[in-house]
Amino acid sequence: MATVTRKFRDDFDTWAADRIRRGEFTPADMEEFKEMLRRDLTPGPDQLRAGYTVIVAAGVEIPAAIDDHEQRYRHWADFFSLEAEAIRNNATKEAQR
Repeated sequence: MATVTRKFRDDFDTWAADRIRRGEFTPADMEEFKEMLRRDLTPGPDQLRAGYTVIVAAGVEIPAAIDDHEQRYRHWADFFSLEAEAIRNNATKEAQR
């Protein structure tokens, strides 16, 4: 698996704790998700999206696979960063009430 930054880990942990707290994931579900994420961040071809396609705005079907593991990492890092920021902002707002 790729080595992740402290920020990635902190953002992921914030997101994971929130999803478990809200009942969207069980602890067992989260362990399964973590294993999927480890596989997705492993260098090499994209094994999770291989064989799938997406349709872009122009109606063209393109492969869904992202074979550059660094690009996959950036997508996950951006997702967890935005999610964790929203969770922290909501927690701050709730604390101020």
